[in-house]
Amino acid sequence: MTPHVTMTARYGRVRLRLRITGGECRGRVITGPEGLEVRPTASKIRQAFFNILSNKVDGARFVDVCAGSGLMGFEALSRGAASLISIEESRRMVEAIRGNANRLGFEGVAEVIAGDARKALAVLSPGEADIIFADPPYKARLQEAILIVVSDGELLSAEGVFSIEHANDLRLPEETSSLVQYDRRKYGQTAVSFYRRK
Repeated sequence: MTPHVTMTARYGRVRLRLRITGGECRGRVITGPEGLEVRPTASKIRQAFFNILSNKVDGARFVDVCAGSGLMGFEALSRGAASLISIEESRRMVEAIRGNANRLGFEGVAEVIAGDARKALAVLSPGEADIIFADPPYKARLQEAILIVVSDGELLSAEGVFSIEHANDLRLPEETSSLVQYDRRKYGQTAVSFYRRK
């Protein structure tokens, strides 16, 4: 358990509490509904991700796919992103994301789309995103499908980045119709692959 992720007992169940690690909201806590429906990105991976993309976050249009608690998107806004679209299938988590956005003062720049990630991404316009981060459930095996939707829809801006968290033993395509993998980082049993436009 990292110091940035805490689980608090409430009426015999568990409520998720996650801490933003950087930017203007550093130290602020977001909460999730009771029950463990999410697998939040570890704080060391979050910090590494934003360090890698530090020169791209300020002013970026950020899309958080399979957002879960919404923490990655809130980290992006805290660190200067201009706007956020969170995509999440769980209705409980969608309501939690909206509530946390309002509480943090992000209601004017944060949008939440409820639904299947592949269908939700397909409604975005070409070039609409500067940074897309996806963290689909490992067992769902949606990683390549999401990559293809992002690629075929040409959703990234000219200098945009698509990154996806996945199990380290999963090998994603190095190239797609419009994207090429330019970096891959390993964090224990987890990896994050980075793509940009060809």
